[in-house]
Amino acid sequence: MATVPSSETPSDRLKFYDVNDLRQMFHVGRNKARLMMDALPSIRVGSKDYVTESALNAHIAEHGGILVKWPKRNR
Repeated sequence: MATVPSSETPSDRLKFYDVNDLRQMFHVGRNKARLMMDALPSIRVGSKDYVTESALNAHIAEHGGILVKWPKRNR
């Protein structure tokens, strides 16, 4: 989990989660965590995506979870 450095107290800092943090929080694999990140209101910095703790909590509260849709299989 990455935090924004500031002179404020630690509880006032924004918390950002990446795919690895989602994997650990929800006990899922990398592919499912990546699909979860795609469904969330995320921020891309370079080649990594991050979601703020407040956006994650708001999304879960509003939608009752994170909808993960697996891509259709090519046969």
